[in-house]
Amino acid sequence: MRRLLDLTRTVARAGRTIPGAIDRAERAWAARLTAQDGARFLVSAGPRHALLDGAGAAALIAALDGGEELPPADLRGAFSPWRTERQRRADSLARRLALGQGEDLGALLGAERGRFLYLNVAQAQLDAARLKALRAGGAAQAVALCHDLVALERPELARPSEPNRLLAFLGAAGLCDGLLHATPATADIAAAHLESPPPSRIAPLGLSPLPPPGPDAAPAETEGGFVMLGAIEPRRNHLAMLWIWQRLWDELGEAAPRLFILGRRASESEMVADILDRAPMAGRVVFERSELGDPEVAVRLASARAMLAPSFAEGSALAVAEALALGCPVIAADIPELRAEGGAAPDYIDPLDLPAWLETLLAYADPMAEGPDPRAAQLARIEAWRPRDWAAHFEAAEDLFAQIGA
Repeated sequence: MRRLLDLTRTVARAGRTIPGAIDRAERAWAARLTAQDGARFLVSAGPRHALLDGAGAAALIAALDGGEELPPADLRGAFSPWRTERQRRADSLARRLALGQGEDLGALLGAERGRFLYLNVAQAQLDAARLKALRAGGAAQAVALCHDLVALERPELARPSEPNRLLAFLGAAGLCDGLLHATPATADIAAAHLESPPPSRIAPLGLSPLPPPGPDAAPAETEGGFVMLGAIEPRRNHLAMLWIWQRLWDELGEAAPRLFILGRRASESEMVADILDRAPMAGRVVFERSELGDPEVAVRLASARAMLAPSFAEGSALAVAEALALGCPVIAADIPELRAEGGAAPDYIDPLDLPAWLETLLAYADPMAEGPDPRAAQLARIEAWRPRDWAAHFEAAEDLFAQIGA
């Protein structure tokens, strides 16, 4: 069967500078399928849908990822008037590049005269109504990728609405013919919440490496400092690191190591925001960088003493692999998701053991300190570390496709 990849998230996130794991998965699948004859791509907004071929999908993604100026939005057909200007322009561009568009999704697919396997790797954009319309139009099977269901197990680490949102996603996922899971933990959580789970495969995401800094790149502001990468939310344990930096500030003042937080503020992080906004150390030894693209993030990772990942829980935790691929040491919480990405390379610490974090940070910060050099030891381990590519992910997916299509 021909593949039908849902690219709704790509348009919905137009203008976002920091791609997450879900964005990278959608791009990896788009790159794979735009090279396949007969593959189609769906963009939905409100009641309207646009169906693109491989050339149209490739042109849409290139325009969005390249940051170029998009054609003005056609307001007569604007899907969502509350979206940003760039999102409205992305909607319009998708329609201009489409083979067909309209509110009847079944008719759009029916005009293609073939049967499709519908693939949704964006999690949030999966809904039961669209699955019914797809089947009416000839989508014989549907497969969804489950990325991160942590909030169902640890609701205290997420915004209050997140568990219900994930339950709605699983309600639709239970109607699919197959499920892919980014991690074993996600597979376990889904199985616990689905009465009759469809066939599934664990398909860990591959690494889409950040662009390494060029040989002539100037030293980044993070040289000699530490970085945290990812949205500021309770499960990432930013608050613990800020308590440690408050102690360093009290004892060392401007001589304290610098901490750079690379990521946007999410909900349920008011105390972290208060510290970043008002603490005397903010802007002097603790810095917030919320809107950086991949090249800017890569430069900062490559120059840092280490990336800190003290999370209580994570989904696919690709930031660990991104850092290691750039030769940046990682000090990580000792949880299964981070060990799955980092293997034997990082130093692992209990996320609640703040004295151990402080001791390790000071050892990493001072290369002239007496005794063993843990950073040098990790750099040696990184030499033996190998990132996971996308081949295994695609292989697991194709195995599932073959099973449900048999």
